[in-house]
Amino acid sequence: MAYLQLDVNRRRYERRPFPNYRQPVEIGHLSQDEDRTVYLDRREARSYKPPRDHDRLGWDLNEGFSQFKWRDEDKAHGEGISPILSWILSNKKVFDAFQKPGGLPGSLHTDFVMFRGMMTRILCAPYETPRSDPWKLRVCRFQNTIYVCDDAEFQCQIRRDPTPDQKRMTYWGYSFEGFLTSHIDQDVSKATEPNNSAGFATVIRSRLEEHSILVVGEVDGEMEGVSKAPQKYVELKTHRQPANHGQEESFRRFKLRRTWAQCYIPGISTVVFGFRDDQGVVHSLKTFKTSEIPPMCSHLWQPSVCMNFANEFLAWLVANVRETDPLKVVYEVSFIDPFNCMTLQQIPINEERQAFLSAEYVEAVRSWTSAAGSQES
Repeated sequence: MAYLQLDVNRRRYERRPFPNYRQPVEIGHLSQDEDRTVYLDRREARSYKPPRDHDRLGWDLNEGFSQFKWRDEDKAHGEGISPILSWILSNKKVFDAFQKPGGLPGSLHTDFVMFRGMMTRILCAPYETPRSDPWKLRVCRFQNTIYVCDDAEFQCQIRRDPTPDQKRMTYWGYSFEGFLTSHIDQDVSKATEPNNSAGFATVIRSRLEEHSILVVGEVDGEMEGVSKAPQKYVELKTHRQPANHGQEESFRRFKLRRTWAQCYIPGISTVVFGFRDDQGVVHSLKTFKTSEIPPMCSHLWQPSVCMNFANEFLAWLVANVRETDPLKVVYEVSFIDPFNCMTLQQIPINEERQAFLSAEYVEAVRSWTSAAGSQES
């Protein structure tokens, strides 16, 4: 198969109205502990505990840095979408409710399955620049569902070892979450060392125009007194306090665009930013409603461009990704410098390129459709 291309020029999407995006509905959740074991429960969920005074904090995010237990990045990337597949295999009945006339019996009745991070990349693509990080995705169509996964091998190739300063700044983000959240399950809290391996994620289902989407996204915390998910979830971010107009514009152009994309897709309604100095001390907090972010940045980026491009990207995959044996052939999406188009090509599975749907998963889903087909006949 020759390369296929998709134009990413944002001017193509600027005059289009905002596409229809259905309010996300949480259909499940999952947890991973510090060993990256998947549990289909809320054991790693954390409660958001805001301080009374948001403006005089003095939180030193460096505290605990030397005791922090870092995850194995190669192992984490190597997981692919296996946590999602584990959840699907244990929740077959959830998908029966989505079946429509003419649908493949026993299938997921869902067009796309992926992690939130993949959708975030897609939404932000029209505004990326030559300074952006390149990325590649693996894609396959199996039993009428298109699965999208990060390309672990490519990420390992381009990942550079962080400098000591970069590693410390990464830690500041985890430390900030520790100041504002606590484990809901206190037994888990007592048994866990500070680490970035464990996490809690929401499983949501939504629809962008005609494309139904299952997205799994990690959750930083949940607000007390709000019962409905995903609206009760809160996103926590740190950022250097802007010192002038140029820094404020950069914050809105880059940080708020990505934050909006991360929150809008899974339906997270609230973002809390901790503004810090260069030494990693947070002095103030500011709360943003996800819906209020785009009007603040309308002179820099448009959410309609992001969403219209995402809809076109999904339609492009539907039109060009064929049903294959996912253990033998997958597709590769590339978005690299100069970031003016995406490419799609079919690639074989071999020793260098591993399948991202497991044989166990493929066999199980095939058995579902086979059994459902037999019942209908």
